[in-house]
Amino acid sequence: MHLLEVDGIEAGYGPIRALDGVSLTVDEGELVAIIGANGAGKTTLLMTISGVVPTRRGEVRLADRRITGLEPHEIVRLGIGHAPEGRRIFPRLTVRENLELGGFVQEDRQRVNRDIDEACGLFPVLAQRMGQLGGTLSGGEQQMLALARALVGRPRLLLLDEPSLGLAPLIVARIFEVIAGLTARGIAVVLVEQNARAALKLAARGYVLETGRITLTGSGPDLAADPRVRDAYLGE
Repeated sequence: MHLLEVDGIEAGYGPIRALDGVSLTVDEGELVAIIGANGAGKTTLLMTISGVVPTRRGEVRLADRRITGLEPHEIVRLGIGHAPEGRRIFPRLTVRENLELGGFVQEDRQRVNRDIDEACGLFPVLAQRMGQLGGTLSGGEQQMLALARALVGRPRLLLLDEPSLGLAPLIVARIFEVIAGLTARGIAVVLVEQNARAALKLAARGYVLETGRITLTGSGPDLAADPRVRDAYLGE
């Protein structure tokens, strides 16, 4: 049984159909990359899985449970975390308050505190910024906060949307290092990333999304070696 099954979903905005019959699977502890051009529907795909964008047709299942039509907070409680494009932290809340909100699904506050400590172990700079407002952090620190906040919710599946966007190379390297380590902890990851080369290097499998449809799929190495992928997304 797959952890996540997306079966023929259609979704969009008003008359615009952004996803047209998309199907994919993710297994426990697997990292799956979604690559494609801007406007291909990658962000919409993640938002549909997490319930932010309604599914018009098809269904999404988590551990064989149908989650199509559930509210986003219900989907979070079932084990899907989402670190969206643009970070979407709360700029007027402190770093600690942002992290505490990531644990809203947990009733055990001591466990939330332990999870916050664990997340700060991945990104030690956050421990130094606990009382600082989120909006005053650098772009790289905000991305670390967004990822750490999602992890405090103890997800089984983590959706990551453009985690390296606009960041300095050293910060990107640390972000990808943490992402690579998540699968060793049993957390499955769906990674949307413009840096296709880095994404496919991390991924066990990948999908190419073009104008709302999956056009290619394969292992990370196989897609990275595919001439169509190399020409369109790797700049070769």
